[in-house]
Amino acid sequence: MKRVIYLTVFLFLISGLYAQKDTAFYRHEVKASISDGILASVIPSINGFYYANLSVAYLYRPVKWFWVGGNLVNYFGNRLEYTWREYYPNGSYRDFSKSKIKYCLVFAPEIRFSYLNRKKVILYSALSGGVGFENGFDSKYTKYPQLVYYFHITYFGFSINFGENNNIFLGGEGGTGFKGFVNFHGGYRF
Repeated sequence: MKRVIYLTVFLFLISGLYAQKDTAFYRHEVKASISDGILASVIPSINGFYYANLSVAYLYRPVKWFWVGGNLVNYFGNRLEYTWREYYPNGSYRDFSKSKIKYCLVFAPEIRFSYLNRKKVILYSALSGGVGFENGFDSKYTKYPQLVYYFHITYFGFSINFGENNNIFLGGEGGTGFKGFVNFHGGYRF
C-alpha cells in the first residue's frame, strides 16, 4: 500500500513538472476584472441590490509557476439615504436628506500558484488579503470613512491566451472573499 501511495505522489509531481515544461512565459501581467461583490455587503440590502466590483491588478512572475503582485478593487453598490430633522428655538423645524453611493476601495497584495502552464491556457490558484477604505454616513454605531480588512482565496482560476504572441488573455476565477464568487477578467502580459 505504501508503494502505491509513493508512486501516486511521484507521478503527480512528475505531471506537475511536465505541465510547466517548455513554455515561454512573460514576467509582467496587467489585468482588469469585473465580478459580483456579494460578500462585500454580507447581507444584501433591503431592495435586493448586490454590490459589484471592478478591479485592476499587476502581477510579477519570477518563475513559471509563481506570481506576486497586487489588486486595486473598487466596490460600488446601493445608494445610501440619510435623513434628519433640525429643530429651531422658535419651534419650527426643517427636514434634510442626503444620499451617497456606497463604495469601498481595497488594496490587496496577491500571490498566485499555477499548476498548468500551456501556450494557450494557464490554470492557477491564488491567495490575497488587504485593507479597504469604505464610505458611508456617520451613525451611532459606525463611523465613516472606516478601515476594513479583506481576504480572498481563488480556488480555481484560468486564462485562455491568444494573439500573435499569446500574451493577450481572457479568463475567470472561482473563489471566496472580497472579489466575490465569480470573477471575469482580461489582460495583457509582457
